[in-house]
Amino acid sequence: MTEHDTLASTSARDSGQAFSATATPPVEVFYVVRSAGITGERTHQLCSPLYETRAQADIELARMRHEDRSGVYSVWKSATYIEPAEWLHRVVRADGTLILPRVRGAQELADG
Repeated sequence: MTEHDTLASTSARDSGQAFSATATPPVEVFYVVRSAGITGERTHQLCSPLYETRAQADIELARMRHEDRSGVYSVWKSATYIEPAEWLHRVVRADGTLILPRVRGAQELADG
């Protein structure tokens, strides 16, 4: 992670979210996916941030099912073999802090 990915901002703390400055990203994450629910179709949509634990994703799954009873939701798991792990979406750690995705090309844009 780069320095700009992990710094906690005042506005983030005010909103109840903080960024994890020293945490190593997990190699496995869990997330909620909404499926089209059409047999034979492989249409899925990511509906949540990535979570460090299955329990966090299960809580989000229950919340989404309660809000949208007609939706077809499930929890999926992804793993990476890249060390340290790097995810394209924010990861919510078990303690509630966030690990933000690396902003690719940010240095080139700043220098250009």
